[in-house]
Amino acid sequence: MANQSLNTLTETLAGRLTERALPGELRDFGASEVAQAAAFVAATAAHRDDGAPAIAIEPISGDDTRRRMRLAIVNDDMPFLVDSIAAAIGAQDIAVDRIIHPVVRTTRAPDGTLHAIDADGLGAGRPESMIYLEMERADARDRRGLIEDLTAVLADVRAAVTDWRGMQAALDDDIAMLPEGEGAALLQWFLNGHLTLLGHQIWHRDGSGHAALGIARNEHRVPILAEASRALAIEWFEAGNDAPLLL
Repeated sequence: MANQSLNTLTETLAGRLTERALPGELRDFGASEVAQAAAFVAATAAHRDDGAPAIAIEPISGDDTRRRMRLAIVNDDMPFLVDSIAAAIGAQDIAVDRIIHPVVRTTRAPDGTLHAIDADGLGAGRPESMIYLEMERADARDRRGLIEDLTAVLADVRAAVTDWRGMQAALDDDIAMLPEGEGAALLQWFLNGHLTLLGHQIWHRDGSGHAALGIARNEHRVPILAEASRALAIEWFEAGNDAPLLL
C-alpha cells in the first residue's frame, strides 16, 4: 500500500468504523460524530511501538450536557481484546455508551509510524484492532489510572495469546506426571478446549517460581496466587493428598 496522508487515513477509518457496526452502535452517531471519531482514532494510530498498544482518552467536546469522553485503543489484532477492555473499564465503575471495533490491515514504518490503512481489509498489511469507545466522563486523575490499567490488561492479553501453545505443552507435561485417574482426566478435559489457559508457572516450597508463561510472567499489583493460598496448598500436599488441587 502507498503511503497515505493523515486526511486519507482519517477518511478510510471513517468508512471502516461504520461499515460493519450494528445499528445500535450507530445511534446518535451521524456524519459529524463519525468524522470526529475517525480523526481521533487516526491520531492515536499514527504511531505505535511494535508489540505495544497505542491508547488515548479525551473529553468529547460540545458534550457538556451528557459529559462523556472517548477512548481509542490500537493494538495488534488478537482474541480477548474487547472483553478485557470492557472489564477494565467496568472495574472503574465507568458506564460505556458505545464500542466500535473494526479490524484493519495496516502498513507501518520500522519506527511504528502508520503509513497506510487498507480500505477494504482484503489487501496486504498487518491486522490491527482499532477500538473506539464512548463512555461517561472521568476526571484527569481517573483517566490516567484507566490508561495504566488498560496498558496492564493488554500486556496480560498479549502474554496469554503469545504463550498459548507453550501453556498447552506445559499442561500436557503436567498431565503426564500424574497417575491415571480422575485428576489426570480432569486436566486432560481442560486441555481439550474446555478451559482458556491464561498463565502457567512452577512454584516451589520456598515461594520461588520459574518457567512462567502467559500472565504469570507479568508483574501485578495483586498477586495471581495469594501467599496464604500457596502456603495452604503446600500444607495440603505435605499432608499426603494427591494432585491436582484446584484453588
